[in-house]
Amino acid sequence: MPRTVAARSSVGLMLSIMLFCSAGAAICPSIPAHPTPFMGVHKGDQVVHVVADKARAFQDGISIFSGHVVLTYGSEIIRARLLRFNRLTNAFTAVGHVHVTNGKGGVLRAHYLHLNRATGHGVVRAARFILPGSGARGRAVMVILRGRHKSDISHTRYTLCPEGTKVWYINAETLHLNYNEDVGVATNAKVVFKGVPIFYWPYLSFPISTKRKSGFLAPRYGTASNAGLILSVPYYWNLAPNYDLTTTPEILSRRGLLLHGHFRYLGVGYNGSDDVYYIPRDRVYGGDRYALALVHSETFNSYWWASVNYNRVSDPAFYADLSTNLVLASQVDLPQLGEIGYSGRRVRAQIVSSSYQLLDTTVGPAYQPYQELPGLFLQAQSTAKPDVLHYSLQASAVRFVAGNGPPTNRLDLYPSVSLPWRWPAGFLTPKFALRETDYEVSGQPSIRRTVPVASLKGGLMFERAFASGVRETLQPEISYLYIPYRNQQNIPIFDTAPAPFTYMDLFRTNAFFGPDRVVDTNQATAGLTTRVYSASGRERLRASIGEIYYFRKPTIYLAPQTQVLNWVSDLAAEADARLTRHWYVRGNLAWNPNNDQTDAGDAYLEYHPRPNAIVTLGHRYIRGVQEQVDASFQWPVTLRWSALAETSYSLMQSSSLGSYLGVKYNSCCWGLGFYVGKTIGLNDTQFTTIMFQFTLNGLGALGSAPIVPLSQHGFMLGP
Repeated sequence: MPRTVAARSSVGLMLSIMLFCSAGAAICPSIPAHPTPFMGVHKGDQVVHVVADKARAFQDGISIFSGHVVLTYGSEIIRARLLRFNRLTNAFTAVGHVHVTNGKGGVLRAHYLHLNRATGHGVVRAARFILPGSGARGRAVMVILRGRHKSDISHTRYTLCPEGTKVWYINAETLHLNYNEDVGVATNAKVVFKGVPIFYWPYLSFPISTKRKSGFLAPRYGTASNAGLILSVPYYWNLAPNYDLTTTPEILSRRGLLLHGHFRYLGVGYNGSDDVYYIPRDRVYGGDRYALALVHSETFNSYWWASVNYNRVSDPAFYADLSTNLVLASQVDLPQLGEIGYSGRRVRAQIVSSSYQLLDTTVGPAYQPYQELPGLFLQAQSTAKPDVLHYSLQASAVRFVAGNGPPTNRLDLYPSVSLPWRWPAGFLTPKFALRETDYEVSGQPSIRRTVPVASLKGGLMFERAFASGVRETLQPEISYLYIPYRNQQNIPIFDTAPAPFTYMDLFRTNAFFGPDRVVDTNQATAGLTTRVYSASGRERLRASIGEIYYFRKPTIYLAPQTQVLNWVSDLAAEADARLTRHWYVRGNLAWNPNNDQTDAGDAYLEYHPRPNAIVTLGHRYIRGVQEQVDASFQWPVTLRWSALAETSYSLMQSSSLGSYLGVKYNSCCWGLGFYVGKTIGLNDTQFTTIMFQFTLNGLGALGSAPIVPLSQHGFMLGP
């Protein structure tokens, strides 16, 4: 939203200029959220201190000071060669080398200053200023202060560049500020960059408070191989305090005019957004195209809530052809979800309706996702207390609908009872559960499966401290799980998939997500976790390793690669570590001790020596499915220039999965970035995007840029 911020007082050149500089629908991030005026309106009850070389006092309340005059009034200090002060009207006039400072770091220099501190009327001539907090500076020929609520400024210049540089600045012939209406109006305003005017507004109206105001936002432009040159000019509509609209006509040189509307709303207990895209007569596609994205979330009270997430496109290739957002362009399906729920202390219930619009045209009808119309889900549990029986229930009733099969109703009940024992150095929890799942397939006999689940899990906690203050913990865990075999060959699969084999999943009671398959097993799982904490209490190392030992091999599986063939599972390990101050590493491993091979794993190494430099290298591997290398870096080449790159490369396909390369210039007052990216969209469609971004710090940015590597720094271990 275009927003500007300001205090309510109208007095002071510093505040007036600050409000004008925020007019370009962007806020300089260094300006405080609620700035105060450089020179405020006072009630006249503060004591005035004056020090001068000479002083003359008259009976009518007027005092004249000359020489080196210093007037202190609250937090403000005014210096001048000559100062005339009227204590009856609380007005003063300063002439000659006027220098005003306040307690917030603001500076005002002028040849002439007249101000009535009680009424707010005044005049400032030949002014130069530095804004408090932001370091912004500028000048004005004249400022007329028309009371507490209006100011008129003539021939003003503003910039965020440091003293001695004139890379960019804003010039305005006149500037009128009305604090009653929270509106400012500038005439003949232009942005000058390197001595060349690059933008001009003959008339510009903008908000001067936290209130929003309708108006044009900064244009965006770029190019894409599948769309051509791209130019968009957003317009912001401030419809009401709690909802707004942004309409964006976007010109695509190869395809035509794309219209985008983004509506947002916020109320007591609810919020949402609606996005609508429409392009009439796409010249490449040969017809009209559209996209919808509707999101709504609502909380009725402390217990009841609801949400909607509905997405739809006119054709599967819409986002791949028309969106410069690489995440949208690579989607394979669009969710169409709606749910209403209840959340209490011990009970959580949901009613869900879900379906998906499939965008991947290579998926056959037999593999398209099912619709849940509807699904009812329930979770209930008693209060968990040590040495007390704990009861829980997971239940669901879902109707599945698919285009190539008959409707099916599924009822799943999963009650359990456990007895957690805990003591300072460990825990032990026996648990028994029963899973009952019933299927009613239209036109076919019903199916029922009942499976008991028995488990026992325990662990210990050891800790030792070193003289340096470093602490190390060691936590061994062991569990036993027994699930008898049940024939499940005639049970359909709706929303069930194998769980990934990682250390976090070793202690699961079912090797699948979803109730359509329950693995039969008689197994014991052992794991070990160690953590190292620095003297400050921050975690420096976390490492875990574990394995499953089968007393009977499971016979239920969904894919051949998930079938258990040995009496001992893969060895699962994971680690996160901060090796030194600047080096980080994390990884996961699934290693098969029976054939001495790695079945899956990933490893990432990061070097982050300073805030503006980072290098990341990673490798991901799943035997027979995936092997790829990920690399990214952002590195300063000179004091102002940085190079950026990111790539993902498939070693199995010997091809790039997506990459970009760019250069970026950034100084304290302006920046420039140029990026070239290539990605694979829907159905392996490759397209190239060129992005360009030009930034004037404190004013705004033109163009777009990718997500840079520094923003993806994900290591959470502390220093």
